[in-house]
Amino acid sequence: MKFITWSLITLFFSLNTYSQITFKWFGVTGFMLSDEKTTIVFDPAITRIGPLDYLPFRTVKTDEAEVDYWMNRCGVKSASATFVNHAHTDHVIDAPYVVKKFGGKLYGSSSVVNVGLGHGLPANRVQQIKPGYYWTFGDFKIQPFLTPHPPHFLDTLLLDGHINKPLPTPTAASNYLVGDTFSFLITHPKGRILFQSVAEVEQKDTLKNIKADVVLLSIANRSSTEHLIEKRINPSQAKTVIPLHHDNFLFKMRRDDELDYLWGVKASEFTEALEKNSKAKIYWPKYCESKLIL
Repeated sequence: MKFITWSLITLFFSLNTYSQITFKWFGVTGFMLSDEKTTIVFDPAITRIGPLDYLPFRTVKTDEAEVDYWMNRCGVKSASATFVNHAHTDHVIDAPYVVKKFGGKLYGSSSVVNVGLGHGLPANRVQQIKPGYYWTFGDFKIQPFLTPHPPHFLDTLLLDGHINKPLPTPTAASNYLVGDTFSFLITHPKGRILFQSVAEVEQKDTLKNIKADVVLLSIANRSSTEHLIEKRINPSQAKTVIPLHHDNFLFKMRRDDELDYLWGVKASEFTEALEKNSKAKIYWPKYCESKLIL
């Protein structure tokens, strides 16, 4: 009995020697996680691409001044890795620049890798990811899971397909094809974080049995809030849910702490449904606001 008690005390103190995990949001599904020793970046896409940018003969590229402003405001000094969930502009466009400036490698699908190569990253600074593999950075462990991008409307997925060769910059916005789409399980001695990058749960659910303390959940273009709660949030047993992809990614991020919501995102409906049907608490992030999540 004394041995068991001492073991529990030792475990308690060993877990509490780890720094707390801070979350900061970059807009859309972009964010950083840091435990003071290690910083991981996901989906940095601060450069906003509007509808007119998809007109013929127009090209797009990273707005370096805008990225520098927000990375500085969010306190990013360095990054051990940058992960991207798919290769549309609103997830990947600034990732190569972030890797060049803050270090580490770019991790993503073959399409994401080709964005990195075309934007000037050398081969040793990109890494294709696949299900069944994981990567460790300090005390963080990152595992990818295939979660296909749902259609934007009816059965149509815009910019479907794969980027099969290095994609130069600047280039047409329409060249950023989706590629494979991943969600991520992020484990740390302080707890488990599930980043679901899509707003649907398919019948073949690769995340079905994952438990997490925190769920970071894309809610753009969701078909049913109740379905997300029933199939993802409640089974995960999450204590905290952080909605992502609810700001209007067609406009520049506002610097006055106000938020332009994506049309039809129904933030209040999501909050009400979660409060009614789940024990999880909701946290609506603001740009670069520091939040201790574990």
